[in-house]
Amino acid sequence: MNDAKPAAAGRHVGPLAVIILFAAGLVYSLLFPINRIATENGVLALGYVVWISLGGGVLMLIACAVTGTMPRIGRRYLVTYAVGGALSVAAPMTLLALAAPRLPSSVITMIVVLAPLLSYLFALPVKLERFRWLGIAGLLSALGGVLLILLPEASLPEPGMAVWVLLTLLAPVSFACFNIFIDLYAPPREGGLQLGTGTLLGAGFIMLPITAIADDFHLFPGPSSEGDFAVLYAILINALRWWLMFIIIRMAGAVFVSQTAYIIVLAGFGWEALFFTGVVSGYIWAAAALLLVGLAANTYSKMREQCGLRAGI
Repeated sequence: MNDAKPAAAGRHVGPLAVIILFAAGLVYSLLFPINRIATENGVLALGYVVWISLGGGVLMLIACAVTGTMPRIGRRYLVTYAVGGALSVAAPMTLLALAAPRLPSSVITMIVVLAPLLSYLFALPVKLERFRWLGIAGLLSALGGVLLILLPEASLPEPGMAVWVLLTLLAPVSFACFNIFIDLYAPPREGGLQLGTGTLLGAGFIMLPITAIADDFHLFPGPSSEGDFAVLYAILINALRWWLMFIIIRMAGAVFVSQTAYIIVLAGFGWEALFFTGVVSGYIWAAAALLLVGLAANTYSKMREQCGLRAGI
């Protein structure tokens, strides 16, 4: 990701970047109902994460071989892949796989996209970001949305789901920690495709011994063909969403790619309606609105800050 930063300011956002942005948001949001379909059809959570990590990593490795940009091997690179894999895939995706059959996928989607706002919060103490009142207001708006999910009894289909919402909140925390770690530690010469490949493979190698100890492997053919196909779809989605994100960052910069969060939230409701039955409560819609307002406030404040820096303010 680091290779995209220096030129981000001078990039032009064209129609192709917008199309890829929408595609990336739709693809990423599709992962959450696929998680649910897999786990509801007999795929064990840890084994599922092994497949999407190693499978996605192998597909990315093929892309690296085709483009001639293989992941580098060295102490700092391996540490980046291991820690990055743990923070961005192994830990959060295990949580999300466990939560998938217990929460509506639209709610999980909303929780996951808290990551950009939490990244801003975590970046303040280490001085990766400047304090921005509008950014803090955006974070508070999003947290208000979380409270609308948790507090009203009529918000979630079942009262016991609130515990899983709290546990699922650890996923965006982990994603945010990954963002901070990459900014602070990742080798500056490591390209996005290489970093994504190493991260996915690192996550897979972390999950292998854990899954072996838990005896949680998913072997093909599994209990149902629906579960097997869901695993294969998830592998493709996981590789494709990383690849699309890196393409957008290279074309239009990191601030532009953050706009996928809006598409992910809205598409999450669409996939929920398409794949599953159930009625979304008014509280969930209100929570989604607060989350979108929070994301917009944070993005706008970041764009305004960057414009000020370019103008020499």
